Amino acid sequence: MNPPSHHHRPRGAGLAYRFNIHREILEHRDRIDLLEISTEDYIVRERRLGADNDLQLLREALAVFPGVAHGLSLSLGTVEGPAPWYLEATNRFLGESGLEIFSEHCAFHSVDGNDLTLFLEMPFAEESVAWLARKYEAVKAALGRPFALENVTYLFPVPHCPLDEATFFRRLCEETDASLLLDVTNLFNNSQNHGYDAGEFLERYPLERVSQIHLAGGFLTEQGLWEDSHSEPVMEPVWDLYEEVIRRTDCEIVILERDSKFHPFDRVLADVDRARDVFWRYRDPAAPAYSPRPSPGSSPQSLRPEGPEFSQLGAFQRALMARITDAGFREAWARNPADAGAMVGLVDATWLRRLVDCDSRSMDRLAKSWKAIGIEDAAIQEQYENNEWAAWADLLSSEELAS
Repeated sequence: MNPPSHHHRPRGAGLAYRFNIHREILEHRDRIDLLEISTEDYIVRERRLGADNDLQLLREALAVFPGVAHGLSLSLGTVEGPAPWYLEATNRFLGESGLEIFSEHCAFHSVDGNDLTLFLEMPFAEESVAWLARKYEAVKAALGRPFALENVTYLFPVPHCPLDEATFFRRLCEETDASLLLDVTNLFNNSQNHGYDAGEFLERYPLERVSQIHLAGGFLTEQGLWEDSHSEPVMEPVWDLYEEVIRRTDCEIVILERDSKFHPFDRVLADVDRARDVFWRYRDPAAPAYSPRPSPGSSPQSLRPEGPEFSQLGAFQRALMARITDAGFREAWARNPADAGAMVGLVDATWLRRLVDCDSRSMDRLAKSWKAIGIEDAAIQEQYENNEWAAWADLLSSEELAS
């Protein structure tokens, strides 16, 4: 790609780019300030095949709109080193596209090769802060840039932890130079699902670090929980929270996330219009670009997942994932949690109690979802293999015609 210079200062309210609404996005360029690009769609070949394999659509979009990049699969919270190939591919994509601003989720979803594809909240404890700070520094060094950390909607908070979520993020900001991507919809969902006051949360959250905002629509389940589906218009209470955050921060980037139900597209644009109206009501178009003002961070330290200071956080994650993905481990857990925990190194009484008291309904739901994920992954892999062979056939045909 030939990276346009306008990615240096993306500013305003825009939309998460999806190739299947490429035409609609370009037709309404006067109502969209910028785009967010999911790196996953372009560095994972399975996702790119059959979508925008030659990146022609992406090049066209980024020539018109300023853009920012958003990652999905680093699983920053996992007590494992980041996959070198994934960092290399992300770095290469950022360089080729010219995108300068990057963000990822402050959560974990992959342990020992099992990827839940659903974000799990980190335990709100100092061990998690220390681990995330080190992994953030390692990823920052690999990508050659600081990046923003996003809060996620989570099924359950890990019980018996000494910090709350707002304090947890403040501690992360004290230990790193990370900026924050505040997903206001996720904040609303968690406050409703887990019974806390979103306004009080904002009083203690490090708003001075907020550089980006996400908005999305979801729905209320039969169980009375809000789902972050990215498929509906933004809920009305979220708009009030959004305006409060815009008013109280120097945030320069707002992205509406929509992953399905794109049509009628006017409904999507209505949310973008509303987000832009609020944004520019509180922003001077001629103001200088946002520049994070980080608190001093700790000196970079080596990333050692095997270190004793992280042994129980890592064992907790392995045991939690085994309860979801391994029927044999679930049976052992039902017989004797302490013995089952010891099988994966979970021996600390405090960490064991945290896992014992994790919400059992959520754990059962995740275990059922894991089975469905396996079936879906098999279908996706079959489709990918068919697409891969089709791509090779097209390539061979074009070479034969050219010879």
